[in-house]
Amino acid sequence: MTMQQRTEPSPAAVLISVAVLALVLTVAFGPLGFVIGLALFALMFIGTKNRATEQLVPVRTRSRIRRLSTAGRVAIVGESHYQDAIAEVARHATARTIEEAIPATAVLVPEPVNRHDHQAVRVDLLRGDGSAITAGYLRGDQAAGYQPLLVQLAERGEVGSCPARIVGGGQRYYGVHLHLGAPRLLLLDHEALGTAPTMPAEHQVNVTGEEAHQHVLHRVVNGRTPVHVIAELRDCRIAKGTHVGEHTLEVLLEGERVGQLSYAMGLRYCDLAQEWRARTGRALCEAVITNEGTRGLQTNLLLPK
Repeated sequence: MTMQQRTEPSPAAVLISVAVLALVLTVAFGPLGFVIGLALFALMFIGTKNRATEQLVPVRTRSRIRRLSTAGRVAIVGESHYQDAIAEVARHATARTIEEAIPATAVLVPEPVNRHDHQAVRVDLLRGDGSAITAGYLRGDQAAGYQPLLVQLAERGEVGSCPARIVGGGQRYYGVHLHLGAPRLLLLDHEALGTAPTMPAEHQVNVTGEEAHQHVLHRVVNGRTPVHVIAELRDCRIAKGTHVGEHTLEVLLEGERVGQLSYAMGLRYCDLAQEWRARTGRALCEAVITNEGTRGLQTNLLLPK
């Protein structure tokens, strides 16, 4: 979503130019010149107002939206300059109390030519019609880490997106924070899983049994580690050990098994996975694959606390 910002003269500059032209015409042609100048003044005034109105209309996104990792929380800055825009998004959300956060979708737009900060990253909120309006910026020290990757996405015609939450309202100032992973693990690979939502990424959970599925993991990472992926959880039974026959959850990447949760973690997350599956169609979560040397490739799931 490379939203193009037009650089047009300000309304004041246009009106001053037309006034000078009207004065010149009056001196050159007398009363007729004055009338012509007045007509030009009126036409330019109307045109300037129309352009100002057009610039208030949000720009529709045209780039492909690329889901980013949600494994983190990032507060944005500068919301005080965009309160009307944030309020517009908040008004179209479902009814809630002031204490509740309003869910929204954010897109991150790199601004390497920003005259104030060449490392700037703008945060826009998506509206229901697919257009986006600015809500603020990433903090300067954080933007420096995110911008290079976001620029790479923009060059491919993609824009990074993540969940956002709007807080405040009523008599209070609106604020916005993002559910956004760290820069080094920002991209979620294997987008073939579609756009179904993933469970909140709040807590790391180890996967067991990866030693029997190294061939699948190696194909997924394709020589790159660490890799951030989307995994799917399905019900299964433990095949061996103390808890043989008991329920747990198997872990799939690209439709193939790479391990399972321990009996204790299965007890903790089986019901949650079932509820998520009933609500969204699939129990999906984020996962990180790392290379642990002699232990081979290991998988950690990012699940709710």
